[in-house]
Amino acid sequence: MRNTIAFLLLSLFVGAAAPAYAAGPEDLVKSMASEVTASVRSLPPGSNGVNPKLTAIIERDLVPRFDFTRISQIAMGRNWMKASQAEQRQITSEFSHLLIRTYSNAINNLRDLDVVVRSTRSNGSDGDVTVRTQMVGRGSPSSIDYSLSNATGSWKVYDVQVEGISLVAAYRDEFTGLVSSDGVAGVIAALKKKNAK
Repeated sequence: MRNTIAFLLLSLFVGAAAPAYAAGPEDLVKSMASEVTASVRSLPPGSNGVNPKLTAIIERDLVPRFDFTRISQIAMGRNWMKASQAEQRQITSEFSHLLIRTYSNAINNLRDLDVVVRSTRSNGSDGDVTVRTQMVGRGSPSSIDYSLSNATGSWKVYDVQVEGISLVAAYRDEFTGLVSSDGVAGVIAALKKKNAK
């Protein structure tokens, strides 16, 4: 599970952000696939989550281009409405921190990988699309589908599937079980515990 999540996050980051001039979601993925890869490859070998340059790359290119509230909402499913607004903010904060930290532990894998954009399809409504790509450079190419929405006025990632495995779905069962046994507070406590490690 941990390796799968790390790979999902690695895939997310490759196509996560874009310069202000990007015209759409496919442009976002194309431009940042090259720019972020170049940034990571410029880091000294062995860089990890405590490297200031790596932290700067994550803060600049990853955080602004993800809709962490929507990611958290989808991961919680129907249980999202059981949380108060304060609890929803806590879940979003802790979950986004966990995702970013997990990704940073796998970032060096990006040095050997490139992304090729294949196509873009609508998800049934304006402003909601999936950009289909492949990650190449090591072994067989891996299919990666980015779900993006411009509901907030700019394109942001709210899910990604690698070989059919969804980032959101990877956590949904865990969150559902925690809510069933310990309520919404159980999800927050579990996320805090993971982040404290």
